[in-house]
Amino acid sequence: MQGIPLVQRIISGLFWTYIAAVSIPSLGAEEIVIEEDAVGFCSVDGSVMTSVEGYTGSGYADTDIGLGYSVSWSVFAAESGIGALVWRYGNGGSISQRPSRLVINGATARDSVFFPHTGKWTSWQESDTLWVELAAGYNSIRLEALESSGTVNIDYLKVIGSGIEPVVCVPSYVLSVEQNIEDAGTVSYAPVLDYYDEGTLVTVTAQPEPGYFFQSWSGDVPGTDAVHAFSMSKSTSAVAIFLPEGTRADPELVGYASVQDDRGTPYLVTGGSLGDTVEAYGIDDLKRYLSSELPLVVTFSGQLIGATEIDISSHKTLLGLGRQAHLRGIGLQINAARNVIIRNVQISHVTPQDAIEINNGSQNIWIDHCELYSDREHGKDYYDGLLDIKNESAFITVSWNHFHDHFKTSLISSGDQAVADSVVRVTYHHNLFQNCNSRLPSIRFGTAHIFNNYYLDSETAINARMGACVRIENNYFEGVRKSVQMDFSPVVGNVQLIGNYFGESQYVESPTCELDVPYDYGHVLDAAEDLPALIAGQFPTAVEHNEDLPRDFSLSNYPNPFNARTLIQFSLPVAQEVSLEVFDVLGRKTVTLFKKHWLRAGAHAVTWDAADQATGVYFYRIRTEDFIRTRKMVLIK
Repeated sequence: MQGIPLVQRIISGLFWTYIAAVSIPSLGAEEIVIEEDAVGFCSVDGSVMTSVEGYTGSGYADTDIGLGYSVSWSVFAAESGIGALVWRYGNGGSISQRPSRLVINGATARDSVFFPHTGKWTSWQESDTLWVELAAGYNSIRLEALESSGTVNIDYLKVIGSGIEPVVCVPSYVLSVEQNIEDAGTVSYAPVLDYYDEGTLVTVTAQPEPGYFFQSWSGDVPGTDAVHAFSMSKSTSAVAIFLPEGTRADPELVGYASVQDDRGTPYLVTGGSLGDTVEAYGIDDLKRYLSSELPLVVTFSGQLIGATEIDISSHKTLLGLGRQAHLRGIGLQINAARNVIIRNVQISHVTPQDAIEINNGSQNIWIDHCELYSDREHGKDYYDGLLDIKNESAFITVSWNHFHDHFKTSLISSGDQAVADSVVRVTYHHNLFQNCNSRLPSIRFGTAHIFNNYYLDSETAINARMGACVRIENNYFEGVRKSVQMDFSPVVGNVQLIGNYFGESQYVESPTCELDVPYDYGHVLDAAEDLPALIAGQFPTAVEHNEDLPRDFSLSNYPNPFNARTLIQFSLPVAQEVSLEVFDVLGRKTVTLFKKHWLRAGAHAVTWDAADQATGVYFYRIRTEDFIRTRKMVLIK
């Protein structure tokens, strides 16, 4: 029981052991087991699932990912007294004990109930026995997640007590009403209750303050009316979105990121534009700014090299400045976040994690004008994905990006059992996929609109699996062996093929689905035959695959002399391992900017921040297998 003082835990344990010892024998205790979808099982904020093994009954309760999501049961007790609760559960996702609040008859019976890790999701065990007070007659029992990762998978609830039997439930749910910006407006709701019976009609009202406007309701009940009514059918979150007057949607954003449901309720993706703009000069700056609770536009330039992962929280824009803002070996993770923009950023050679991972119910994410790549010299399992979308993340647009030189490029949903990923909604448009092996993308369960992408010199492209519905429209496939497939899962997907140029490529065209996307895109829809000239011309790095590559090595820095920071630039005629080091005037090594890093052919740059170095003359040296060169630079403070 992490987080509870030791003395308190000891006293509490002794108390309930005593209560059990003196009470249970006199009660003539009976034991019942309540399985899912049986009398006494009330609800789960999620689904009853069968995707992992080892459960009893017909399945298990799998809550959605999120704080406050719950599972509930009901029992009848012949008389009031002490009863015992035991859950059979699985907790394989992490080492977290997934603490949950226990609520009985609307009141908190335990602030925290802990479920130790079971090793993997297919390993089930019974919890410690928990002694509680039960009222005579009807009793509602609810577990509510205290962490954003949700509670554990529940196989059954065992109840021990006098005259205990399962009883038909009276479903009840919790309502949360919030707003995105404090003091930007007021929100109210009626009726005001601690718990709401199923079917209760609730009305929420949003009123903006001067200088703001109401944009929409978000959360579980999207809508654009300031006065919005809905019936309670599960525990529900309603968030009023207020924005400053004059805030407008970015006209370049098209696709699922611009909406928040299949009815097309709009969502204004602002990223961090409602906050300050800050410049990151290193990896630590990026980590600090991008994980901040504040909305921020975070900019950087040059090349940052590392072997780490950076978390991006809600309401952030990561914006690369100039022709090269490069994260080498540095992955980005968007985890349970909303309203994020990543733009004009190069990300390469990230291992073992994904270059960009969108995870745990993240929504309204826009990846735009980025370059993501690795190499194909290390084999297909050395790197993971360039862009993976997992665990109920939805309403995502991937536009005008260059994916190249990679094996497992973009995976949507990570397993054949992840049925909850049916909520995934993603748009890929005007991307260049070049010299890739597979997953362009590979999608299970969810819904994708893939239009106006240029596929060049790749093995396989789009893979629809596990019932996914994919609208594939006005794409151009050149030098691709298999453009559309439905492989590697026990259940195939579905496709809708419209206006594509397949050339000599193989493709499947059934089974089919019909997808009417909930956003406008006709104004950006190009004919398939126009894509090679239109898209390839947008990606200057694509020239690496033709005769425009540099024919010799080069090395320079700018500015020189410099104050604190200088950009070291070099070019390589062929891909190879490179080391770059800086020495002082006595020949002592000052810093290793990178050592034996594999770099592709072409132009490269890295920023040296010498703020902590003394004024004077320095030398920087580049070394490859067949080349070495040293240059002088002067630091003036």
